[in-house]
Amino acid sequence: MRWIMDFFQSVFEAIFGFCRHNNLSRPFTIEGHTYKVCMDCSQQVFYSRDTMKPLSRRELRYLRANQANAAVAMMPASAQAREAAARRSRKTAAA
Repeated sequence: MRWIMDFFQSVFEAIFGFCRHNNLSRPFTIEGHTYKVCMDCSQQVFYSRDTMKPLSRRELRYLRANQANAAVAMMPASAQAREAAARRSRKTAAA
């Protein structure tokens, strides 16, 4: 009986390219991202440590948008701006 389910699942995956992700690994957290890996198709399924459930597409979009909007320190473009930034950092370190 199991072989029938496996057959239909493989046909469904071949036609639609869809895996049901029934066979997942344990959760991994690397560089602040928690995910499980599907043992059948090797796709990462992002996972919530708080709810202990896979993230929905909406939650994943929200998470990525927040990370993209995070403040990023950038190096000043011109030499004068770099010198001014260095002077400011020396003043704050001396104080």
